[in-house]
Amino acid sequence: MLVTVNLQPLLAPLTGIGHYTRELTRELVVSSKESGVPSSVMGLAGLGVLSLDEGHPMLSSHEPVATSASPRYGAWQFARRYLRNPVTRFAYNQALSQRLRLHALTHREAREGLYWEPNFIRLPWPGKSVVTVHDLSHCRHPEYHPQERVKFFNDNLASSLDNATRINVVSEFTACELQDVFGVASQKIDIVPPGVSERFLSVTEADSARVRTAHALPERYCLSVGTLEPRKNLAGLLQAFLAQSVERQHACPLLLVGLPGWGTQSLSTEARAALADGRLRRLGYIEDLDLPALYANATLFAYVSHYEGFGMPVIEAMAAGVPVVTADRTATREVAGDSALCVPPDDIDAIRQALELLQDDDALRSRLIQSGRHKAKQYTWAHSAIALKDSFELAMGR
Repeated sequence: MLVTVNLQPLLAPLTGIGHYTRELTRELVVSSKESGVPSSVMGLAGLGVLSLDEGHPMLSSHEPVATSASPRYGAWQFARRYLRNPVTRFAYNQALSQRLRLHALTHREAREGLYWEPNFIRLPWPGKSVVTVHDLSHCRHPEYHPQERVKFFNDNLASSLDNATRINVVSEFTACELQDVFGVASQKIDIVPPGVSERFLSVTEADSARVRTAHALPERYCLSVGTLEPRKNLAGLLQAFLAQSVERQHACPLLLVGLPGWGTQSLSTEARAALADGRLRRLGYIEDLDLPALYANATLFAYVSHYEGFGMPVIEAMAAGVPVVTADRTATREVAGDSALCVPPDDIDAIRQALELLQDDDALRSRLIQSGRHKAKQYTWAHSAIALKDSFELAMGR
């Protein structure tokens, strides 16, 4: 079976969906090589369709997708910059659709195989297809998204679900959301959760020391990782952090990691003061190579989003041996279970108390670290790839 994957989520730098796409595509490529069919995975990249192997730079954990050494992907950087504009997004999707149609028309094996869309919206395809849906936050909380993104999903997601042979989701929570909002039959849905890369489970002392020096990390800190946008509830986390005593803030500052998303992320007067004297730090985007040790060096990890389809940073933090504070609703409650402190994301005092508890209670920290690492080991990309391939087989009627 030839699988054609839309690699648009690999536009650098990667977000959560990009990591999901890259890791599972790599697993597909590796398993196809082991079966003796190394060219059985093709990738729609930019306006080209490529035969993928495990050494391809687009599937690397440590190299950017678009570099001066790979000019054929230079258009991807341009695309990411302009995809938020409805006109340019429409034109880009039309171009992708035409390229995929040509691929199906000129390659019988591809047409008789399967198309996997890992990012919600299925492009036109004459054969079997699988679509991955990560969450329905645009339906439940349109206020957390730009209007043009909400319109795009409202205009296209229903038909994408209708035309897909099977639908993948990343959690039980998202499966229930699909059934509730769109009436999708449970028999059409397969759960393919994200995994955790081995590098998060095996951070060395040398890596920890290198990253601590490279980023001038304090001895103790609270870490938060994620795209800076309203849904992630950065404002609530900041309020809770600043509600602690100034002495606590100095002793365990808050470090924010992630790309700017959308919306106004202005800081309050108190937050600007904390930023000025080091109680609050913005590290921006951190390369994959440094991220595991950044987690491992942290005193605690906070991720109190209003809405998540899964919440990959929660599992990554657990894998790296960090106690976690997360939200007690949507998918993070499901993912964290009893291995984290779960609090209402709109309860500032509850978040503050959880932050302080994980700074002070060594016995609780130890229990959550042990439980979290055990839970994280249940989420591997190899296991997720097996679930993905099982879904592919069902889509092909096998």
